[in-house]
Amino acid sequence: MTDAPAGLALRFEILGEVRALRGDERLDLGPAKQRAVLAVLLLEAGRPVPTHQIVDAVWGDGPPENGANVVQKYVAGLRRVLEPDRSPRTPGELIALTDGGYVLRADPGTLDAERFQSGLARASAQRRAGQLVEAGETLREAVGLWQGEALAGLSGPVFEAARNRLTDARATAWEKWADIELARGNHTGLMPDLVRLVEQFPLREGLRAQLMIALHQGGRQAEALAVFRDARAYFLDEFGVEPGERMQETHRRILRGEPFYSEPVDPWAASDDIPVPAGPPPAPATPVASGSLVVSPSAYVQQYVPPDPTAIVPAPASPGHPPLPWGGAAAPPPPAYAAPRRRFPVGEVIFAALIPLLLCSFGSWIYFVYAGARRRDRRQFLVAAGYGVLFVVAVIFAAIDPTPVESTELSTAEWIGALMIMGIAVAASVHGAVLASHPGDTPKTRNLREQARQFALFDPARARQLGIGRPDLLRAFDDGGLVDVNHVPGHELARLPDLSSEQAHRIVMDRLNRGPYARPEELIARGVLPARTVARLAGRLICLPPAALDTPSGWRSPHSAPHG
Repeated sequence: MTDAPAGLALRFEILGEVRALRGDERLDLGPAKQRAVLAVLLLEAGRPVPTHQIVDAVWGDGPPENGANVVQKYVAGLRRVLEPDRSPRTPGELIALTDGGYVLRADPGTLDAERFQSGLARASAQRRAGQLVEAGETLREAVGLWQGEALAGLSGPVFEAARNRLTDARATAWEKWADIELARGNHTGLMPDLVRLVEQFPLREGLRAQLMIALHQGGRQAEALAVFRDARAYFLDEFGVEPGERMQETHRRILRGEPFYSEPVDPWAASDDIPVPAGPPPAPATPVASGSLVVSPSAYVQQYVPPDPTAIVPAPASPGHPPLPWGGAAAPPPPAYAAPRRRFPVGEVIFAALIPLLLCSFGSWIYFVYAGARRRDRRQFLVAAGYGVLFVVAVIFAAIDPTPVESTELSTAEWIGALMIMGIAVAASVHGAVLASHPGDTPKTRNLREQARQFALFDPARARQLGIGRPDLLRAFDDGGLVDVNHVPGHELARLPDLSSEQAHRIVMDRLNRGPYARPEELIARGVLPARTVARLAGRLICLPPAALDTPSGWRSPHSAPHG
């Protein structure tokens, strides 16, 4: 990396690695934590970010003792790189300190994520004007700004949430582009891209449906039907659910041999996100009470009333005779709820109980190190260290006043040491067995939570129907222990670790008075919970929107109005 002249334009990138460029030269942003501080400011560009919020985002559960001073040091380092002509004693202009915290005052258009969002808006205007070719080119330019995974190399709840929002907006852009190409009849050239995109975004049913349409339009009906079978097997294996209505309707129309676009049309003539297929329009939905309708992101998905997730209905039909797809005038049936079966970890319990006894308390720490690493729980490492220290103390006691080898009596110190060793072995054995019998947070549960989050990200209505984030319901879907802050009752919130009944009540009252949460971090912004509590619980919390608020998620421009 070289130092570019200070007069050249400064640009920032987060759609890949976090980078700053002056002209075409990449600037050296310093250590990883310093780049993370810049990323936090870029995600909230134009808005002050309190120092404690930066600390929580960058360090999570392990903040430094002098977090504010460390942030000040990193901000000073960024100022030296980004504003090389600034006098050290003058206030920063690009990164300024305000009463509300540090604010990055970047010029409009200097952040790649903002240019990406502007490209999507420009493409929407072009296709509304009937300029399909121009809209397709604009979308390709917008997705071309991506250079890999957003915020690559940064971890933590704040960066993961931002990464998910950006990735979802990227997948939506690809879907819009594919709809334009299908409407223009470019199904042949589209197939390789769609195959790649389905592999990259396996949860996006829209891309799978578009691949089916492209194959069907190319005369490859058998392959189009095979795509549906593969998708159905994937969703049943991973989530225990059937594909959504868009894929179901696409499958039915392919079986009937119906065309999808009788002539090149604007694929969003009716709505910003709704393609208009050829053929008869869907039958109107049965009128229902206001506020209970959910509009699906497909033109041929009819409106429906979300079912009551507490209702019990018969199980679906056998795999050979799949149930009728959701949609139409009648409300779809909810899944048959049943308590998920969990296997008792017999082997792990036996291992935890026997290790301290077989090794005469010397191995009392072994299982707790294993549990701490597997569960990512630092407290277990402290427990392991405690048992190790107690064992050393017991050995020291036994060695203080040793008796002769030929003696049949033990000294008082040796008795104390022996009793301590036996007590440590028994205590560690019982403690380990109890801990092992409560699996807690494991790689499997973390993987289940991530899968459930991704599912809820692209289809919040179905996520609500399945009861994701609702431990108060009996469900067939195991979401790894997620808790939906917007819908779960207060007594379930109070069962979360480190959350008191008063705090749970405060969450319930706040969501009633000020509306639902868009993301867990709003608990901090609204002053409901302290930042460290939210950081500890971030892996368990999810915020599903109420039915009336289902919208395709996307990235909010840093120069737009703050979220209410």
